[in-house]
Amino acid sequence: MRIKIRKITQILALMGFFAVFTPGFYALAAPTLLGRSPDQNVGAENFPLTTVADKVTPPKTLAAGFYQFNSLEIFKSPTVDEPPTTIEVIQRNEKSCVVYENGKTNLPLPCLFNNNENNTYLVQIEERTTLVGSNQEPALLSDFLAGEKINVLGWLAADSKTVRAAVVRSLAVKDFHQSFSGTIKKITSDGFIITLSNGDEIAVKTPIVEGAQVTVKGVFDKINNTINSVLSILIRPTIIILENPVVEPETPPAAPSAKPSTLFRNFLRVFGL
Repeated sequence: MRIKIRKITQILALMGFFAVFTPGFYALAAPTLLGRSPDQNVGAENFPLTTVADKVTPPKTLAAGFYQFNSLEIFKSPTVDEPPTTIEVIQRNEKSCVVYENGKTNLPLPCLFNNNENNTYLVQIEERTTLVGSNQEPALLSDFLAGEKINVLGWLAADSKTVRAAVVRSLAVKDFHQSFSGTIKKITSDGFIITLSNGDEIAVKTPIVEGAQVTVKGVFDKINNTINSVLSILIRPTIIILENPVVEPETPPAAPSAKPSTLFRNFLRVFGL
């Protein structure tokens, strides 16, 4: 019995020696030890192992960098009138869609979309961002409205969703607002005249009229119910809602009463009516 155990131990030790120095030895010997032929497991050690994650197609996105995005549609207008703020935009899934790397029009890149979905971006507007109209004239945040299209030049972040804008240009054809700062030189009957830093004088027609909507920033004196030390006055455009006139239905003329029958007239005579 001891001799058999010793022989088995020697055989196992010898097999271990060959397994270390002979590649594939265990793959051929192990099936034999398990009562199977080596042919039944040929290639089993090379069977590919795949997971669900390996089969998932990664989303198509632009790499972080400096780009020019054209014809983006504003989905949500700015919520404030001064930067910093953000604008949500949509990049339509169209074959003609391209972006320009480094803002150079000679380096067009095809837009990347996932299936038939549109791309959405969050455009960050800072104090240093330049806002212009369709003819490169200065514009204000209030000029960028939902549904209009814009071009954006800026830095795309690593999340492929956020764009820090350097220039935002509106493509809408309309009159754009501009901002002027100066000193009031004279009060006139319909407004005032301001002098700019370069010496130019501009006549301003006052929008402060009855019914105008304004926002005033200053120190409120509750006792006297006044606002002192006014910092700014924001005047919103007056919106007039035209209501459709209420048209009252015409009253149809009363139908002529039917003439009483002879029997009914005789009935009235009997009762003295």
